[in-house]
This record gives sequence, C-alpha cells and structure tokens, in this order.
Amino acid sequence: MSSTILLIDDHAMFREGLRLALKQADPSMTVETASTGGEALDALSTLPVIDAVMTDYYLPDVGGAALVQQLHRRRGGMRILVLSASEDPHDIESALEAGARGFVHKSADSRQLLDALRRVIGGEQRVVHALQQGASALPVMSTPTDSLGRLTARQTEVLQLVCEGLRNAQIAERLETSEKTIKAHISAIFAALGVSNRTQATIAARRVGLLGKPR
Repeated sequence: MSSTILLIDDHAMFREGLRLALKQADPSMTVETASTGGEALDALSTLPVIDAVMTDYYLPDVGGAALVQQLHRRRGGMRILVLSASEDPHDIESALEAGARGFVHKSADSRQLLDALRRVIGGEQRVVHALQQGASALPVMSTPTDSLGRLTARQTEVLQLVCEGLRNAQIAERLETSEKTIKAHISAIFAALGVSNRTQATIAARRVGLLGKPR
C-alpha cells in the first residue's frame, strides 16, 4: 500500500539523498519535501493526505519539540518520526513528549529507517533507534569525525557551501575565486572523506555536526 511522506530537512543535498534512498527502498512511496519548519506547516494546507512526517530535529526557523507540537496543532494525530544525528538523550525524550511517534539516529541504515517509518505509520509509539555502529545501506553513514579534521579551513568552507546546495560556479563567486580552484578543493574533500559525490559528502558532514549541533 502506497504512503505519502513529508520529509523536512534544511540542506538540499541531504534532503534529496534521503528522498532518493526512501524511493529506492519503497518505489510506491510518495515523498514530499520541505526545507524549513515554516514551509512544512504551510505544506499541510496543500497536502490533504500525509501518512507520516519525517523531520530533522534542528531547523533554522521553527524546529525541535516546538515543530512537533505545531504539526499536531495543525493536524491532530499526525504521525511524526524524528531523524537526527543528536546523541543527547534529552532530545529523544523531548521529541517523544512533544508527540513524536519515534526517533531514529542517522546512523540507522535504510532497512532500519524504513522499518521505523512503517511502524510509525502503523500506529506504534516510541519507536527508537539509538546510535548505531557498523556498515549502512545509506551513503556515508560511518564517516569518522577525524576525516573532517583533515580538511583545510578553505575546504571546510567549500564543503559547507556544497551542503547548502550551491554549484561550483556559485561557490567560486561566493568565495571570489575560480571555478577550477573550487573543483580542486572538491576533489580533495571527496578524497579526505572517502566519498564519490556531493550527496555522500553532504551526508558525511551533517552526520558529524559540521553545520552546528548534529541533526
């Protein structure tokens, strides 16, 4: 049976990578996306049927327990699964207390993630996958923090802009350098992280909290 999911994450490359992973795991699934809490709340008026919401816990506008509560106020009984790289037990409890049905750490592989999502859609409460170790079916789920430490300050800056979804020419303009230089930086970033594309690099950066508190 097909399901409609609203996926909320503020970084384009990570959001698109996760959307594609979900679609690959379950082709019948419809995945709508939003980049902020406010955009997600607005989307409720245009999406008559949402079987579940999967959301990052830390967003640039409204997020965390406040977003979970507002989603419930806008549409009672909303089934919400939080997906976060946070290792703080308080975040798990606050999300569940606010009304989330589950909390999955981003170390979960695609099978665990889809299982948690299906259980939440099925009506289960307190579906929790804590920090996991080992291989993952989703890209770059075990990149160690020290791999980011090998990047130079400029490479880290370039990676942050990649995570924002900027293309090479846009990054070059932002940093006032040549596109050729940016390509060289990105090749070095991929080598340091052990990844082969921008989506994997973005997921690696997000999972170790490069862009702030892990989400």
